[in-house]
Amino acid sequence: MDTVKKFLTGCFENFKTVITTKYARDAEAEDPHAYGLLLEHLTLKNAHRIIIFSVFSFIAGLICVIAGEHNAFGITGSVLLMTSSLLFIWLMCRTAFESIPNINLINMFTYIYWIVITAACILVSVSEQTEGKTPYFFLIYIAAAAAVPVAKIYESLFFAAVMLIYGIAYGVSAQRGVLYYIAAAVVVISYVWISSVARCCYSSLWLGRRRLSTTEERCRQISRRDTLTGLLNKTGLAAKFSELSGKKGGTISVVMVDLDNFRMFNHMYGYDRSDECLYRVCNCMRIVAKPYTDLVSRFGGDEFVLVFENMGEIEVVKIAEQIRQSIETMAQTFGDSIVTVSVGVSGAKQLAGNNTYSELLNEADEQLMVAKSSGRNCIGFKGRPFIHENRRSPFGAK
Repeated sequence: MDTVKKFLTGCFENFKTVITTKYARDAEAEDPHAYGLLLEHLTLKNAHRIIIFSVFSFIAGLICVIAGEHNAFGITGSVLLMTSSLLFIWLMCRTAFESIPNINLINMFTYIYWIVITAACILVSVSEQTEGKTPYFFLIYIAAAAAVPVAKIYESLFFAAVMLIYGIAYGVSAQRGVLYYIAAAVVVISYVWISSVARCCYSSLWLGRRRLSTTEERCRQISRRDTLTGLLNKTGLAAKFSELSGKKGGTISVVMVDLDNFRMFNHMYGYDRSDECLYRVCNCMRIVAKPYTDLVSRFGGDEFVLVFENMGEIEVVKIAEQIRQSIETMAQTFGDSIVTVSVGVSGAKQLAGNNTYSELLNEADEQLMVAKSSGRNCIGFKGRPFIHENRRSPFGAK
């Protein structure tokens, strides 16, 4: 009994939150963008499924005509059923399946269709009733309306109002007893209840999945960023390069920057000063590279990698020299000298998948070794060091 009581209480709470629009207001307040996407999703879901419903409506109208509807109500309702169904299918195929569907237009078509299709079903049912038959067509309409899932609350209330008004009208004309009216009221209330609970559950599931995917995406973004500098880390750089590899054509150049003798800096000043130094070096690189690229990453402890698209090799070397000079100009104290960097520049290569990424990194690393073996605080490119005539001596240089 407790389980049944909890189930009924939960259903009633869902019903109440949907009917009073509390659920909608709470969801919209929590994440307006997500709620807007949910409404668009529900609209498209309804539109796609109502297209299927329209196919069966057209067939039903065709059967009514073939079966020989002689009553004016029946003929009018059958023709209206067929024409409105065909028109709706045509309109929806032109709007609901576009790359960017017009949600307002779909909503308008849907509301008009339900009004017309309801009128058509009532006309056919009245035809059956005037011939002394039970209005089976309206019973089919009720079943079909209940079968269209994820109906919006306004559509649910519209269907419920039609069921109630026509049910009462039929009961009065057919002189039905009290039990009939009780049964009709139960059907209407049950329909609104089930529709509300279904909408609430479906919306909760959709919003829950969106929150999960959003959380996963945020975790993915965090995992691809260096916590100290905010730059891409090695994983983030590999992911970005994979995206670049999907582009056709174009060239890529890689610049690798390494702080000279930075392990000694750690020993002399400690990790707090080292982190501060790394952050300042990172800002220098970011400011210099900003007009040319956003792909700046912390590749290792004191190694940084920059990626440049569709730029000439000489231009990339000039940017690398600007980075070297900006860090030298920063004049971060390092013993009796200053913090300097050595830079390796790879040649420009055509995009050709993941192999290009590895090749460029290896080549930039080799050129970095050329710079280091040439006295540091200079640039290595194509096996040669590019040494500025006024360069400062790095820490530990003789």
